[in-house]
Amino acid sequence: MMIRTIRRATVTAAALIALGAVSVVAQTQDNDPTIVDKIVAVVGDSVILRSQLDEARQQIQLQGGTVPLGGPALDQFNKNLLNQLVDNLLVLQAAEKDTLVKVDEAQVDQTVNDEIQRRSQAFAGGGPAFQQALLKQGFTLAEYRDYLKSQVHQQQIYRAYMQLRLQDAPPVEVSEDELHAAFDSAKSTLQQRPRTVSFSQVIITPTPSDSAWAAAKAKAQAILDSIHAGADFATLAERYSQDPGTASKGGELGWFRRGAVIKPLEDAAWSLYVGGVSGLVKSDIGYHIVKLERARLGERDARHILIRPELTAADVALAQLRADSVANMARAGTSMEKLYDTYSDSTAPDTIADIAFNQMSQVLPPAYGQALQTASVGQVLGPLEYTTAQGEKRFAVLRVNQIRQAGAYTFDDVKAELAQKVKQDKQVEKIVEDLKRHTYIDIRM
Repeated sequence: MMIRTIRRATVTAAALIALGAVSVVAQTQDNDPTIVDKIVAVVGDSVILRSQLDEARQQIQLQGGTVPLGGPALDQFNKNLLNQLVDNLLVLQAAEKDTLVKVDEAQVDQTVNDEIQRRSQAFAGGGPAFQQALLKQGFTLAEYRDYLKSQVHQQQIYRAYMQLRLQDAPPVEVSEDELHAAFDSAKSTLQQRPRTVSFSQVIITPTPSDSAWAAAKAKAQAILDSIHAGADFATLAERYSQDPGTASKGGELGWFRRGAVIKPLEDAAWSLYVGGVSGLVKSDIGYHIVKLERARLGERDARHILIRPELTAADVALAQLRADSVANMARAGTSMEKLYDTYSDSTAPDTIADIAFNQMSQVLPPAYGQALQTASVGQVLGPLEYTTAQGEKRFAVLRVNQIRQAGAYTFDDVKAELAQKVKQDKQVEKIVEDLKRHTYIDIRM
């Protein structure tokens, strides 16, 4: 069960239709009886037209939403929908001015392709029937693809902007009454709670030897000496850096704010002058050399070179022996909390709560799912060997704390998730209200 967050970005796809800048000066006066369209809202230097509002409402109907047939109920519906369009346009305008807002065009294309395929498969006649249905609505498949891409692109911009702003958003308070109201509003849409399991874990990470760290330091120092002798930083990064995400780009990290990179890199970037190169910077993963390319208020653009200490087969074998020992201690009654504090990789969570059995394959390593499917409460599992997305070995020891059978969701089941959603909704509302205070808005209906 997921309760949707960043609600305004996902009210409907139609709420983001055609919000590209329509210049105010390009419009005739909306009281001219000869015009076909009408301005219903002015937002900054752009407008929202009546046709856009009508199309948004029609799209809600086409997607199965309920729209009042007429009277005061329809008037109120239109006002609410227009307010959503205004809020979304405000955010899109602000996002255009934020250099950190990036959209992955490849992801946009993939989302569009997946959505078109999903909708095609929903027709009994497949693709041809889907294209015929589009033609009846005045679309060719190419036109519909462009239309859908515009929607998805704007949704991605909205989410990217809100994610950036929410990082720095001040905390908000949420009352118990607000949480109960949110639950009452959401419970009619909640599906059955699936069968879930909760467990504690200790993650054993193989660590390089002291001699491997010393060798990594010596290699990094040799690279730093070459930089001081005049060698090109980007060329050395491409040749020697062991960061797979940046090496091919000459170590380029791009623009980032505080909290976006690991702390040692952040501290180095904020301590340098533009063009300056750091000394050796040690982190949990290796030695870094940092060069500051550009700086502006609250942001830095830097490159780095990473040299990792080499992990040997002997290091992995030693970690497996340690994991065997941890599993034996857990079975003998040592608390998982104590074992976590003493042996676990602290970057891994100590507890996984209420993970659905039918979602394990999506969020847990395969070894977890295979062991948990037949486990019982109180059982200690492992060590379970798995490989991270970065190709690194890990060993996990688990203790099953609770298994819950499928059933209806209760308030306590979703309270934590509701609190997060309500807090985020309130923060989003504050962000939008702040944009409104600094933008000219004229609602004309």
